[in-house]
Amino acid sequence: MNIDRIKTNLAKFSGVIFFILLIWGCGRVPRVDEGIPPASRLPFVRVLLDETSVKHKIHAEGGEIAIDCYKGTKRNSYYSRKPMIIQGEDSRLGLYDGSGHSLDYGFDRIVVSPRGKKKFLSTNKKKYRGLFEFTSSSGQAKLVNIVYVEDYLYGVVPLEIGPTPDNQIESVKAQAVAARTYAMSHLGQYGGAAGYDLRSDVMDQVYEGLSVENEKFNEAIRATKGMVAIYNDVMIDAYYHSTCGGTTDDIEDVWDKDAKPYLRMVHDDDACQISKYFTWKEYFTGEQLSLRIEQYLSRERGQDIRIGKLVDIRINSRTPGGRIASITFETTMGRYSFEREIVRWVVKRSDNTKSILRSANFTLDIKKNNKGEITQVTFDGHGYGHGVGMCQMGAKGLAGRGIAYDSILSLYYQGTELKRLY
Repeated sequence: MNIDRIKTNLAKFSGVIFFILLIWGCGRVPRVDEGIPPASRLPFVRVLLDETSVKHKIHAEGGEIAIDCYKGTKRNSYYSRKPMIIQGEDSRLGLYDGSGHSLDYGFDRIVVSPRGKKKFLSTNKKKYRGLFEFTSSSGQAKLVNIVYVEDYLYGVVPLEIGPTPDNQIESVKAQAVAARTYAMSHLGQYGGAAGYDLRSDVMDQVYEGLSVENEKFNEAIRATKGMVAIYNDVMIDAYYHSTCGGTTDDIEDVWDKDAKPYLRMVHDDDACQISKYFTWKEYFTGEQLSLRIEQYLSRERGQDIRIGKLVDIRINSRTPGGRIASITFETTMGRYSFEREIVRWVVKRSDNTKSILRSANFTLDIKKNNKGEITQVTFDGHGYGHGVGMCQMGAKGLAGRGIAYDSILSLYYQGTELKRLY
């Protein structure tokens, strides 16, 4: 057979195959700017640990760290058994040894991974599983923890639900499912440019890594591995709070958000009465409340506001779950009304102006002087938190009554199902 003809035919055939593969690939692989649908992502999360510090000292206790430094298309790799410092320098990063001596500089990104038996990293006296990724902006070294979602939950669940006795362990499983659902449904929520999926504070879920892990909790998390709550085949917005006071609320009645069929008002048979915040009281003088209102209005309006003496407080309407829907404070200089959760930020706690009122579910006992001015107000309250979704103390109470975690979740998230993603 003619060898040249064979080569020609093979070249033509290869060209056809390449063209077919190219067309097939374009039809199946999304463009980069479209992003990857969250449901198809591997179960890793990118958690923002710090974006305000200039430098971080890192090490791997009992092991070695690998440090991959990226500058454009080039990568420089370093290995160390001793602490190293990564520092922000304008829009770049510098690498230093533990004593502060410069080793290299001008990097766009630095990724740190642990080597050896102990697979964790340490910074700021806290230990974390997974990897650290550093980028720089305006001189700060932004620190993101890239971690397997189950390992992430080990550092979330103990902080979110708090100490839990053995007879309430089903509530820890419920919390694990809720926290996992929240994390997986919020992948990419801040956009690709942010470089992270979740914050490590109350803006998302409080996370402190391996430092707060508890083996009893880890076991409960493993028992629900990959499990999320769904409604109509979509992961839910798994909101939760400390103590509902006996009744949760519809999401649209608490926040300015669209209604969700699974976030409805439910009664939990006062399961959360085990909470010390099931009922509470706060005491204010009329002057204190007037000052709180003035401070809130001044911040909101950007100017100094004075409202005069407080003469009356009227609860205009309530949510189906009993929380404030509208409240009016009447003063000698006018009327000031607030809707929904805002009242918690206006009034705050009587003993701490940095802490908001425990909940918006309260009644009022008002005392006045002979001039009709308010002298004292007692807030008789119920619950702690916004009141949407799962009541954590209620989950504990139900678990203590022998209720399984799936039934707890189906109560607080109406009409939902559980699905194992991986």
